[in-house]
Amino acid sequence: MKKILAAFGLSLTLTFPVFASSIEKNQPKVKHHTYEALGCVILLECQKGVDRVVIDYNFGPKQSEHLKEIKRIIKALDNLKVEVYIADEVYFPHNTNGIYKPNYNRFILRRDLLDDSKEFIQTLRHEGWHVVQDAMAGGIDTPFIAQIHQDKEIPDVLKMRTRLVYGEAGQTAGMDWEIDANYAELQPDKTAKYLEMASIKPLWDQIEPTPLTKEWLIGCGYMKPEGKYKLYSDKDKKQCKAGGK
Repeated sequence: MKKILAAFGLSLTLTFPVFASSIEKNQPKVKHHTYEALGCVILLECQKGVDRVVIDYNFGPKQSEHLKEIKRIIKALDNLKVEVYIADEVYFPHNTNGIYKPNYNRFILRRDLLDDSKEFIQTLRHEGWHVVQDAMAGGIDTPFIAQIHQDKEIPDVLKMRTRLVYGEAGQTAGMDWEIDANYAELQPDKTAKYLEMASIKPLWDQIEPTPLTKEWLIGCGYMKPEGKYKLYSDKDKKQCKAGGK
């Protein structure tokens, strides 16, 4: 999830629960600027003021500078069967710009970001990077996500700022994933490139996973045993399963 707090852009944990009213013929009534409202959009129960984004979507004149990159990302996401939506800002908690939910392979962006070229492309890269993380963790059909950048690649100042603001916000879950995505959002075309790679074959066959991710991928049978990394025992294989999608 991408948030802006103070003057520093960051993303808060992806693991907050999704709240929404039961499905009704009419759109459920939800309080604006709450996680309940955002959850209603994630579940597609709230659809008023919500657009499905496709390759020929009209992003408006302020996105012309990054339009080529935007369309690369949208096309790659479509190839991965990941749905992208733009929703009115009333559905978002204050200062939240976007969210990707790996359980649904769906992410939502705030509509008023279209008026800010820099903020829109960085949020699109950021949420797209969470899809890359999802793809690395056994493929997007699993509910897991994994860090992509090696720790040494990410500048210490970015790690420090993210941890500082997360700590002040009381959000610590998923910190490494968010630091990873915050770094990716600053790099033109990188999210697009990795999404395109993920749509061709498993990412772990194309780039070196982080040590912890590699241990998990080998332990769960996605990669062949290598060096100190072995298949998990039957007892440890519970780490390979979750609620699913």
